[in-house]
Amino acid sequence: MSIRYLAIDPGRRKVGVAVAERLGGEWRVLFRAIVSPEQLRETLEHGRAQFAPERFLLGAGTGAKHLLPLLKEWFPDVRWEQVEERDTTLQARELYFCYHPPRGWRRLLPKGMRVPPEPYDDYAALTLIFRAADEEG
Repeated sequence: MSIRYLAIDPGRRKVGVAVAERLGGEWRVLFRAIVSPEQLRETLEHGRAQFAPERFLLGAGTGAKHLLPLLKEWFPDVRWEQVEERDTTLQARELYFCYHPPRGWRRLLPKGMRVPPEPYDDYAALTLIFRAADEEG
């Protein structure tokens, strides 16, 4: 049995969005994006239409307070679950480097000093999915 998740890591200037599917014990990432708040609605409409997620997650940090009412207005049929965001930035950084191992001199840096060379809010959204699934059991 598979479960598809759509998650949002809210931010004021950029928003991370991810869709992933759990097939047994394996994960398959279907979509990742970093968008502006103005692009979010269109991105979510596309994600819903193309991937038909069953669970909808929203990071419960500061940005959620402003975003949740909009999400409820845009998608009144969706039940948004808020997920604790504590430490997601650090976990997203680790996840980023799992998908993009450091090369050259960067691989010599200790893990704690490695910073992705590009925004990684989409990996923060993916971290929210993994966290919610772990809490689910």
